[in-house]
Amino acid sequence: MEINKPSAARRLVCWIPPPKRFIKINCDGAYTYDGKKAAAGGIIRNSNGEFLFAFSSVLRVGSAAEAELFAIKIGMEIAISMGYKDIIVESDSQTAIQLIKFGVLQQGHPFYVLVSSINDMGAKVDYIIWNHVFRETNSVADSLAKYGLSLSLNSPIILFKFAPNFILFSLHMDKIGKMYSR
Repeated sequence: MEINKPSAARRLVCWIPPPKRFIKINCDGAYTYDGKKAAAGGIIRNSNGEFLFAFSSVLRVGSAAEAELFAIKIGMEIAISMGYKDIIVESDSQTAIQLIKFGVLQQGHPFYVLVSSINDMGAKVDYIIWNHVFRETNSVADSLAKYGLSLSLNSPIILFKFAPNFILFSLHMDKIGKMYSR
């Protein structure tokens, strides 16, 4: 029996602002365990970590992975409609990011149309980067997705032009570079 077994190495993670001229979209999906409700949320910030836009949406989807992909799609639609051309997209769903970056989906795949739509949008901008991030650095998007779960099923996408109160603390923590142990 090992009494002094070393603990697993811990790493520190934090939200990192995008480089100059880029915007960053942090997206998250939410899906209830009973499968009765799903939502998407996301935030768009500039290279100073300043709030530009955010969104929350209730969804009619069949899985958590689909909710994550829809969050990315909605975030991209908003950013492109606002004229942004240099974009970094971050999600804590490794599956969603891998499907977008590497997934060669057959037409019969349940996410084929959704992933193709996201990749088509990515092709319309000057520069696109798809990043998987740890959930600790995606807390603002997580809060926005959870807010989406509170919306009625027929609610439209909520576009926030000013940061809602329920994300202000997390937004501030990100901006000052709050470190999280992972």
